[in-house]
Formats: sequence, structure tokens, C-alpha cells
Amino acid sequence: MEYNIRALINGDDSIVWKMLMYASHESLLETVQKQPQLSRYAIDWGRMGDMGFVAWFDEQFIGAAWLRFWSGDDKGFGYVNDSIPELAMAVLPEYRGQGIGTKLLMQVLQSVQNTYPAVSLNVRANNRVINLYQRTGFVKVEGSEVVNRTGGISFNMIRRFSSTSDRSR
Repeated sequence: MEYNIRALINGDDSIVWKMLMYASHESLLETVQKQPQLSRYAIDWGRMGDMGFVAWFDEQFIGAAWLRFWSGDDKGFGYVNDSIPELAMAVLPEYRGQGIGTKLLMQVLQSVQNTYPAVSLNVRANNRVINLYQRTGFVKVEGSEVVNRTGGISFNMIRRFSSTSDRSR
């Protein structure tokens, strides 16, 4: 299958919202939009520090991976610190297992490896995507396990880059 990848841009709010619905394992966009802890991953897409990539095939967006910074009291599920962006990603169910998520994730990591000290994420303990994260260098943040909004267990993972010196945004 031939698909394309491009950078997410400021006008891509609808793509980020749709992919957030899949990333959060929800079946309705309205459900995501009504939950502040989820909607903050898409609200005001394009703010300073937001970046990511989207894959499309046959004029349909089929996956995306994006980064967002958190600070102060506004922290995402996978927050580690103010200098490390958090990753969110999703691939439409019918396109999973074809390497699209891997390619999107690698594109994000390669794009920021010389800019940020690391990338973090939050994942459900029973999600198969953990294998992808481990293959690409993510490790579990010890002690980060929490009961998630659905009653299951989630934890944070972090992918550090070779130089861990402080880098500016």
C-alpha cells in the first residue's frame, strides 16, 4: 500500500481530533470533546511547541503522531517535565499492523532528537503498541503506574536521546 506522510500544520485541528478519538479508544468524537483530560490533547492545535505528522491514503487520513508540551497545572497523562514533550498517536484500526505507526513514530523522533532531551508518552498496560515503543527505544518510567480513566492500569514511557543536556524549546 502506498501512503504519504506530511507534517501536521495549524489548520489540521480536525485531523488531530479524529486521531485523538482513536488514540483514546473512544468511539465518538463528542465523547472526547466533552472530557477535559482528553480534549486538551487537541484543543488549540498549532500552539507553540505542537508538532507532528499525519499519514494519508486515498484521500483519507489514516494515522497521526504528534507532540505537545505541558507546564504548570496543565499536565498530560504522560507528563515528565516541562522540557519534554508528550507523544500521542493513532492509526485507524483497519490500517494497523502495516508499519504506518512505526513510520510516523520514527518521523517524529528523528525530527526532534536534536531539539529535545526526550519524548514521553502514556500507554495502557494491555496495549499491544508497547512493543513498538520498546523497539524504538522507549522505556517504562518506574513508579508511573496509575489507574486510568477506564479503571485499567496505564504507565508512562520515555525515549531519551543520546545527549541529555538541557535544550531549549
